[in-house]
Amino acid sequence: MSKIGRPKEGKLEDNPRQFTREYISEDGKKRIWNYNLDTHPYGPASIEIVYPSGYKCDADNEENLPISKRTFFNPETETFVGYSRAKQLGLV
Repeated sequence: MSKIGRPKEGKLEDNPRQFTREYISEDGKKRIWNYNLDTHPYGPASIEIVYPSGYKCDADNEENLPISKRTFFNPETETFVGYSRAKQLGLV
């Protein structure tokens, strides 16, 4: 007996359960979205942001902030860290 309703488009093998998408913005930042539909069916399992070497954050907006509210670039991990972590790493 046949099933009622619209048949599925494509085979199940055509739709992978784990995949990656990469987005590159105009300022050179690369965002890598990792999907695993078995564990996270409604969104990405993890997102990685890779900054280009020598990337500077928007310093104009940071000058008006107190030093404890600013973010600092960590060249070892290529990520931005808060004030207390930057102080531990010797960036301040």
